[in-house]
Amino acid sequence: MTNTSQGEAPSYNDGGNAASFLPTSMPEKKRRRPPLACEQCRRRKIKCDRNSPCGHCTRARIPNCTYAPAHIPASKNKSNSSSGLQSASTSGVSHRPVRPAPSLDAGGATGDNSAVATDVPPTSKHSSSAPSSNVGSTSDTSNVDWLVARVHELEDKLASVVHISDPKGNDPFATNKGDSVAPLAGTISKTRYFGNSHWINVTDLLPTEFALLGRAEAEKDDVYHALVKCKTLGRKIKKNRQRPLSSEKLGSSIPLRELADQLVDNYLRTFEGVMRILHIPTFRLDYERYWQNPSAANMSFVIQLQLCMALGATIHDEIFSMRAMAMHWVYEAQLWLMLPPEKSKMTITGIQILCLLVMAKSCCGVGQDLTWVTMGSLVRMAMYMGLHRDPKRLGKMTMYRAEIRRRLWATILELNLQCAFEAGGSPLLQNTDYDTEPPANLNDNQLVDENDGEALCGQPSDIPTQSSVQLAILKSLPLRLNLIRLINDFRASRPYDEILRLNSELTKACRELSHKLSCLHTKDVNSGGTTINYFHVSVAELFLYRFFHALHQTAIAKSFNDHRFYFSRRMCLDSALKLLNLWGLSGQRMNTGTKGQMDFKRIVDNGSGLFRYIGVQSLFFVAVELIHQKQGQSVSLGYLPSIGDSDLRACLESAKIWTLERVRAGETNGKGHCFVAACLGHIDALTAGLPQEQVDKAILRAATESANRCLVALMEVAKREGVPSEESTPEPTEMDGVTTTPLEWMGDWAWDDMDGMSWEQWSQNTFGGLEQSLPGHF
Repeated sequence: MTNTSQGEAPSYNDGGNAASFLPTSMPEKKRRRPPLACEQCRRRKIKCDRNSPCGHCTRARIPNCTYAPAHIPASKNKSNSSSGLQSASTSGVSHRPVRPAPSLDAGGATGDNSAVATDVPPTSKHSSSAPSSNVGSTSDTSNVDWLVARVHELEDKLASVVHISDPKGNDPFATNKGDSVAPLAGTISKTRYFGNSHWINVTDLLPTEFALLGRAEAEKDDVYHALVKCKTLGRKIKKNRQRPLSSEKLGSSIPLRELADQLVDNYLRTFEGVMRILHIPTFRLDYERYWQNPSAANMSFVIQLQLCMALGATIHDEIFSMRAMAMHWVYEAQLWLMLPPEKSKMTITGIQILCLLVMAKSCCGVGQDLTWVTMGSLVRMAMYMGLHRDPKRLGKMTMYRAEIRRRLWATILELNLQCAFEAGGSPLLQNTDYDTEPPANLNDNQLVDENDGEALCGQPSDIPTQSSVQLAILKSLPLRLNLIRLINDFRASRPYDEILRLNSELTKACRELSHKLSCLHTKDVNSGGTTINYFHVSVAELFLYRFFHALHQTAIAKSFNDHRFYFSRRMCLDSALKLLNLWGLSGQRMNTGTKGQMDFKRIVDNGSGLFRYIGVQSLFFVAVELIHQKQGQSVSLGYLPSIGDSDLRACLESAKIWTLERVRAGETNGKGHCFVAACLGHIDALTAGLPQEQVDKAILRAATESANRCLVALMEVAKREGVPSEESTPEPTEMDGVTTTPLEWMGDWAWDDMDGMSWEQWSQNTFGGLEQSLPGHF
């Protein structure tokens, strides 16, 4: 360092410590500890998490979260940067240092950062013309404060463009603690990953049943042997339903017209009223032309007709007697779509067939767990054809063509959302990916494929039409699209305040939907119309009410030990009871005389996909609540009275009958019935106050009895469907070959969507890692 005489400004050395610049006769000025909390939290005297913006400001919706500029004393400046203070000239001109901009973390502390502040701080006239008498002057302090403030400003601008990694080295994917709710870890089964919204994640809340059934499999108890018999017979029934499939015989299995008329009418009065796919007058004309000369019919219409009949067959009778034929029609549609040339399928009719195929695969049980994959092809084909753009932006077209495109896009959006929910996957679309407007509130006979020069205006929204239900559902789609994306986001936790906010918006949307459909149904009935019936209203409500389960199920595990999360537990139970009431499982008898109610009862008895998953998920929440009530954990919030035991038990008893009816209707799996019976056995044992060993025996005994009842029901199905009598009862020799492999408890019980995992594997894989998946539980 260059020696200076008294009165001269000290010279500066690159890379030197700022403390060496102070005169030896002048003591270093003490600085108060810089505040780390933001100014808003300091004023409110609350703890700040030091993020930018901080959590409190985010929840309070404060537009600006600012931190006071922090001055770092020279003696504590530990910067090792090569850019240091420059030597002051003897002419008395003070040169300010050029230094790397300090990087501020969420708490406001400095650290290393690659960003460098290049702006030169403003200086006063005096400081630019005369030397500073001392380095610790007010002017020097203001310059440092200005630099710190400037760094804050630059980092805020950078953070608004890109994500700045946590300088503290925290894992950006780590789950938060406290009042945030971590997402479930999801479930891996063979080659598939089931995200948080998938119903199977609810089984984490019933560890006792799964642990016992897994142990029974390992020990080859009676329940295991009974279920293996059911599995063996179920495989033979499914094999007997398979029919030869040939591309040369597509469309050759149309039934007689009398039966075809019934199946088509079944579809048009039910599914078509919710998911608008067809223009009914046009379809009726093509249908009449088909029967005039079936051999001259276009193959695309024949495939479309077969899918409509497959959906209509699900509600044709109580036992789904046409299940094998419906499955065959679905397979033929898949084969036709695969045949070249593919470009010929890229039409409005092709889009309609793909929409019908997704619905038929789900309802008829043909790879219902893979509809999300099929949905990806449908979304991309629709966007390739421009359905995501509003017709008025694509050139002039008739009102008929424009409205058909809008209706199909609205149907694709809803199918995409429901398929993503069932698969536990992210939706394939965002609200910014399309600008197609909602369809007009018009009946089909008001759409004419002619250029009349006048664009039809839709009727008022309170007038019931054939598009009213679709429009009522579509109104809440942006909310549900955002909600399912957040639910299945595996990267970060969700603050509980965010869950409560979404719950409030979802509650409002559900109330508006129920009120709207109730008013429309009343007007329709009073006017003597048949546009809106019980089936339409029920399907629309289950589309919305099921979202309460996915939104709150991550917080239920915490609610047993922390009453702050009791609201989530209650919301799941209330929505479950609402859905079970639609299912007719609330213990009250259904009025099957109401128009559309018998159709809905048949689809929940015969159909698969969401008509099965939603009911099972709801039953799980009821079983969890009742079991914990019996264990003495039924504390409520005070203003929310607890549900009576008898009401909850009545739901489970009705569900026990429902699951057995599904087996009699042709479902080849009895484990749904077995698990409900196990839960009831658990509840009865807890009610009787039995010791834990006796409770375990009661659960296994109830499961074994239900498995034997399912075996009897499957024998009835085998006899009805013509399975050879010598194959309808598993022989001991056959059982020997089956028992060498895992039972695949979850695979079968999940109805062929999780093959390859046994009870024992499931209990180990799920509950072994549950502590990481659900913090605060167990």
